[in-house]
Amino acid sequence: MRGTTPLPDGSLPGLWEHISTARWFAGKGRGGRLIAAGLFDAVDPDAPCPVHHGLARVRHDDGGQDVYQLLLSRRHGPDGPPGICPAPGGGRLCDAAEDPAALADWARALLDDTTEGSAPGAGWLVEHLVAAPSPVRAAHRLSGEQSNTTVVAECDGDQAVMIKVFRRLEPGENLDITTCAALNRVGIDAVPTVHAAVHADVDIPGFRDGPTDLAMATGRFPDAKDGWRLICSLAAEGRDVSTEMTELGAALGSVHAAMADSFGTGVLDGERIAGRMTRELDDAVALAPALAPSRDGLAAIFDRLRGRSLPTHRVHGDFHLGQTLSTPAGWRIIDFEGEPLRPAAERRSLDSPWRDVAGMTRSLSYASSEAPGPAEAGRREWLERARTAFLAGYGHRDDAVLLAYEANKAVYETVYETLNRPGWVGIPLGAITAMCSGAAALLPDTAERKDR
Repeated sequence: MRGTTPLPDGSLPGLWEHISTARWFAGKGRGGRLIAAGLFDAVDPDAPCPVHHGLARVRHDDGGQDVYQLLLSRRHGPDGPPGICPAPGGGRLCDAAEDPAALADWARALLDDTTEGSAPGAGWLVEHLVAAPSPVRAAHRLSGEQSNTTVVAECDGDQAVMIKVFRRLEPGENLDITTCAALNRVGIDAVPTVHAAVHADVDIPGFRDGPTDLAMATGRFPDAKDGWRLICSLAAEGRDVSTEMTELGAALGSVHAAMADSFGTGVLDGERIAGRMTRELDDAVALAPALAPSRDGLAAIFDRLRGRSLPTHRVHGDFHLGQTLSTPAGWRIIDFEGEPLRPAAERRSLDSPWRDVAGMTRSLSYASSEAPGPAEAGRREWLERARTAFLAGYGHRDDAVLLAYEANKAVYETVYETLNRPGWVGIPLGAITAMCSGAAALLPDTAERKDR
């Protein structure tokens, strides 16, 4: 792994335990082992506890391979988090995401735009786009994330920078960086401002050699409320969210229009999309057998796309309430990487905007499980109002295409919940049953949820 210092074989068991049990590890259910790992030069080698970006090469039992990014602090003595494995040259390597003192020094060095790039031979570099607030006073990991790790760097006043560390790496540019930076340039304020990006040359067998994005630093929206928590709390109180959903639909519509202008448009053959969704369904049944009874009904929904042409442009790709923030200035949309289990080439391709619309209507189905009783009637009424308002704010609809993308999303959710949160799997399965039976409202299952 060019540009990195290899870690000895004796370090691999501890690193594998760290990687395979992390929430951001995407290989659950596939088996595998860590076959190599290496560290880039420290971001700030003079820091008391230097932080290293690193690479870990995982080979799965099915023959596939993934490359994960490590973020490790080097420590000596009793202070700080426990060690994951011995550090080359002495001391121990720790999970830097759980090492606030080390994170603060790391964030301070990354955001310092007085020098561009990194030392020769370091293997990585920082690109500064928009000046960031300073100085960094403290840093901590943001809890609750799934696919990546975000560090909050607190600056003077109430300003902060969010540094997202990409965990499962993919060759080439990261969609979150390129999309947000492009929308910044055309004045769209509904997405984060990109202050800096970290790139590296990755040379690993089976992984395309060349620049790869490791991290991005964006501004924090002031007084922001997590969209998922906000809407769920309002649902639990039985409050109507039509106004909020109309505004969110309009925000998505403006972002979609800007993405179409910035990245171009195209057309997809409905025959091809139906075939892809059906293949994904059959793959999903193997991972989540509970889908099997609904397989033919779902395939029939996808078949309604055949013979149609679908307009396309770049989309968010993984749009749901958890990717939104409610601020005093309006709704903000974050995390433009797309669904983490989809191949990078597919996520970078132009897609139907109905993928994003369906992502939100499915998210509302989850949120409606918070609506008070009496059971089905209360949740159904809340969901119908919220869903109708969101679609009205977005501005137009195509019910047959929307239903196909909702079904495709529910299949993805079923696999995700089966592998990660089995106590939640009843929600997408209940919606799938309703879709296949032709129910107008996509009511979530009332099954007890665990691991919330």
